[in-house]
Amino acid sequence: MIRDSKMMQLVAPEKEPITPFVSIVRSLYDEHGISTVLVVGGAGDFFEPADNVLVLDCYKCNDMTQRAKEIVVNAQDSRQSLPAKKEFHTARPRSLIENKIAPNGKVKVLSQERISYGESELDISFVEQVVGKSQSAAILNALQHLSTQKHSNQTLKDSLLALEKKLDSEGLSSLTPAQFNGGMSRARILEIGAAINRLRRPNSLVQAQEK
Repeated sequence: MIRDSKMMQLVAPEKEPITPFVSIVRSLYDEHGISTVLVVGGAGDFFEPADNVLVLDCYKCNDMTQRAKEIVVNAQDSRQSLPAKKEFHTARPRSLIENKIAPNGKVKVLSQERISYGESELDISFVEQVVGKSQSAAILNALQHLSTQKHSNQTLKDSLLALEKKLDSEGLSSLTPAQFNGGMSRARILEIGAAINRLRRPNSLVQAQEK
């Protein structure tokens, strides 16, 4: 979250591989329009990049932004303690490699949280929006469907949006066209994407090269 002046004297910023959040929190808003609400009780490093500073005193919320900015200006080591603002890098898009996500074996929904997928066991216990075994069944069939599609020149997001469009127009039965499956309920593409992220298959996703 932060690196104080003493630590920066011991380990120079260029030697530290982890960028503290205080250095990118402003860029997160300026470059991507994403606001941050942060509850801090033991460090004033975030006073400088903050737009608003609120203090809870006796259960009453007070706007102390001006006072916080005065502290930043008056603090002798404020510039030393706050690392320079850095760019918030956007994640490079990834693409599916269809033959790498094929199950290559038997598949089965073991429970709401666990899916047997060929030689892999897919753990989606922390995908909290999956609330039933029938959704897990839909995720399993969605993965199998994606393994039969071509994803060249498509990002993972594009592939998932194409799947969503197919489900909107053709329904869940389009995932298993050769058989009737009444045991599925629809999961969002967010949960399907989360399952793909948890599928431990080497080279199943390829990341775009940085420009």
